[in-house]
Amino acid sequence: MHATSRAVPSDRLPESLRPQPGHIRTIAHRGDSSSAPENTIAAFEAAVAAGSDLIEIDVRLAADGVPVIMHDATALRTAGIDAEVAATPSGALGAADAGSWFGPAFAGAAVPTFQEVAEWGAAHPDVGWLIEFKGTWTAAQLRGPVETIRRHGLVGRTILQGFETETVAAAREVAPDLPRSLLVFEREHLDGLMERLPQLEVAGCNPIGQLPIEMPGLAMRLREAGYSVYPWTLDEPDEWGAAAVAGVDGVITNRPAAFRTWLSLRWNPGRGALAS
Repeated sequence: MHATSRAVPSDRLPESLRPQPGHIRTIAHRGDSSSAPENTIAAFEAAVAAGSDLIEIDVRLAADGVPVIMHDATALRTAGIDAEVAATPSGALGAADAGSWFGPAFAGAAVPTFQEVAEWGAAHPDVGWLIEFKGTWTAAQLRGPVETIRRHGLVGRTILQGFETETVAAAREVAPDLPRSLLVFEREHLDGLMERLPQLEVAGCNPIGQLPIEMPGLAMRLREAGYSVYPWTLDEPDEWGAAAVAGVDGVITNRPAAFRTWLSLRWNPGRGALAS
């Protein structure tokens, strides 16, 4: 509990992931996607090497119902398969080359299943997970991934998130003990936001980065209401500075190593201010 003894939404987060005054967490977007092909084990390994606090990943259902790690609705950009992920068997995705598009050193990198990522995560206990379920998921569809999270001991370092209120509500139904965050993409989504968040019983609200930068009061309103705030995807020092001053708890970035270096040089955690 916080010093006020009043329960706030971020109290739903595990102790290791709760907001800490002056501390801004580093969240590797799709892994360290500036150093390795996104959403692959190589990118997750690079994120750990960069000192990331959490790794953000995207989960979709393949044609056979197996959860796989991929951002786009189609497998063309990163796996070279000109088909919807939802229409492609997980075996075909796993056999595809998901690394050559990024660079020859990563040729043959696979599209991992959620099970494979959870196994990898169990062997790396010092990193947390921000798991986005792409699109609309039902409670029945979420039960498998939630069971995988539990089976591999990731409960105390995992946050579930999604854009769709139906998905976030389904996650609450299946796993009320797992913290959840709502993603926000446009200004239009801010209408009624402060009413939706308590209805969904989320711990955090993660807006696209331009929103807290253009509207610095947004992060403060969310923080004052007790929600954690992780904007995305911020890759440049001017964006990091604006987000830090706005009062965010973490930054989702494609450049976790560079962000950590920036934090060490420019951010004064004791004063909550930028170093001159």
